[in-house]
Amino acid sequence: MSHHARPVSPLLDHCPATLPRRAYLDQAWHEAELRAIWSREWVCVGRQADFRAGQIRRVSVAGQSLILLWHDDGLRGYHNVCRHRGSELCSAKVTPQTGKLIRCPYHAWSYAADGRLISTAFATPTADFAKSEHGLLPVAVQVWNGFVFANLAADPGPLAPDTGLDALDHWPMDRLVSGHV
Repeated sequence: MSHHARPVSPLLDHCPATLPRRAYLDQAWHEAELRAIWSREWVCVGRQADFRAGQIRRVSVAGQSLILLWHDDGLRGYHNVCRHRGSELCSAKVTPQTGKLIRCPYHAWSYAADGRLISTAFATPTADFAKSEHGLLPVAVQVWNGFVFANLAADPGPLAPDTGLDALDHWPMDRLVSGHV
C-alpha cells in the first residue's frame, strides 16, 4: 500500500529541484541572502497612497531600519539613525513630522527633509566640524505604479521588475489602496 494519500503526479519528474530544507531554516543561509539579495535589490516597502506629507514612515529592509518622507520633489529615504550618537530617529511606524525638521530624540540634532544637518542643538562643534558631512545617510527610493521601492545598495541599478515596467500598464495599479496590512 502506498504511503501517499493521492497518487504521485506524473509531472513531478519534470519539476526542477526546490531549495534544500536548510534554505528555510539555516541562519547562515538567511544572512547570505540578506547580503546578496535583499540589501542590493529593489524591495517593495508600501503603497504611495500610504505615505502622507508631514509624516515620517519607518520601514525595514534587509534588517535595516529606514525612514521615508515626502519632500518637495518626491519621496525621500534615509537610514533611521542620527549621525551624532546613532540614536533611532523614528521609533513609531508613523510619526508626524513636527515642522519641517527631523529631530533626533536623544540630543536634538535636527535634519531637513532633504537630509542636510541643520542644527546640532546644544552641542558646540569644533572649528573643523562640517555640517555638510554629517547629513542623513540616503537610501534610494522609487515609485512605480503606486508601489514604493527602496534599495540599500550604494549604487543601485534601475528599478526593473521581472515583468517589465510596462507589463501592468493596462491595470489601474497606481489607484490601488491598501485594504489590510
